[in-house]
Amino acid sequence: MADIIRELEKKSNIARQKILKMTTECEGGHLAGSLSCTDLLVALYFHILNHRPNKPLWEKRDRFILSKGHAAPVFYVLLSMSGYFPDEELSTLRKIDSRLQGHPDCKKLPGVEISTGSLGQGFSAAVGMALGYKYDNHKGHIFCLLGDGECDEGQVWEAAMFASNYDLKNITAKTFPFLIQRFELHDFFSRAVYLVTVPVNNGCYVF
Repeated sequence: MADIIRELEKKSNIARQKILKMTTECEGGHLAGSLSCTDLLVALYFHILNHRPNKPLWEKRDRFILSKGHAAPVFYVLLSMSGYFPDEELSTLRKIDSRLQGHPDCKKLPGVEISTGSLGQGFSAAVGMALGYKYDNHKGHIFCLLGDGECDEGQVWEAAMFASNYDLKNITAKTFPFLIQRFELHDFFSRAVYLVTVPVNNGCYVF
């Protein structure tokens, strides 16, 4: 496990450098919101998520929903590092005709499951996908990352209650009858160890 954590930490540092470079070049982008979740997404994409960058629509894939779409820079960096598109394209962030818009667009970029940006809506989509997976006996998992501000949206509360009512497994959130997990800020080890060791079954996993 220690070797895994060290490797993930290296990737996380590389990802941060790429985020800083691309946002500096375009003189825009939500830097803080991207850097704050880099560790989590590195652990997700390089140790947990079952996906195939060469087959973005692979039917047996897990799905990740970035509900706080303004954190697009870190999302793009992780997609690039995973092999969904060339690293050179990161320099086109927010430029005219670029696929890397201010918020992710599922019609333009492989690896993006749903277009997000209007806060509060990503969780509902994730819960709907989780319900579909459950009814289809799909073995994949749904992962969703929310921002703190959007948790004030009524739609998020409704989605959480829906997930609880339909017994969607392994939902981790800050409210409602879900498992609560607290981490120290930027304690990569504690967060990564939790993410790579928690048993994940069918359902929606929210962190």
